[in-house]
Amino acid sequence: MQPTLPSSAANAGNVDSLPAFLVLTVMLTIAVYIELKEMRIPNWLTLSGMSLGLLISYFHGTPAFVSSLFGLLIGFGFLFIFYVFGGVGGGDVKLMGAAGALMGSGLIKPALVYTAFIGAFLAIMMLIWRKDFWTRMGLGFKQLAFWRKGGATELTPPTPIVVPYGMAIALGCLLALLVGGAV
Repeated sequence: MQPTLPSSAANAGNVDSLPAFLVLTVMLTIAVYIELKEMRIPNWLTLSGMSLGLLISYFHGTPAFVSSLFGLLIGFGFLFIFYVFGGVGGGDVKLMGAAGALMGSGLIKPALVYTAFIGAFLAIMMLIWRKDFWTRMGLGFKQLAFWRKGGATELTPPTPIVVPYGMAIALGCLLALLVGGAV
């Protein structure tokens, strides 16, 4: 018999099992550490998280496995859209997919919303820290004024902002677990 978390987490998704919760916690902690140190999230970590999430849910029965599979697809698929347009890296996409496999479809949806808000907050903090928030805002407004005569002048784009989105994913998942009653 598998050890489980308190009964308040019973309908929250796959994280109602202690092994899934532990794997999620360890995976997100390692991902944040490596991303802050090396600015990447390794495949061995994310693919292991996906595999373990599906494996753990398989032993909990068909409903848990289906929830885990849909959680993986929702987490991966949603961030894949942003990956296509250059908003996040491939490691972030796979990390959210792994979190979805471990959390299940019930918790990955709010985790995505929380992650988006936390990621936006981190991006604004990075702009303020780099002291070019108002410069970027001005360039954005100049680009919006394309219809004005002389508005189509060549603007030099500033250097891109690199936001450690793995941190936003970890915090978003933690918040979803806390609000969802799984912890």
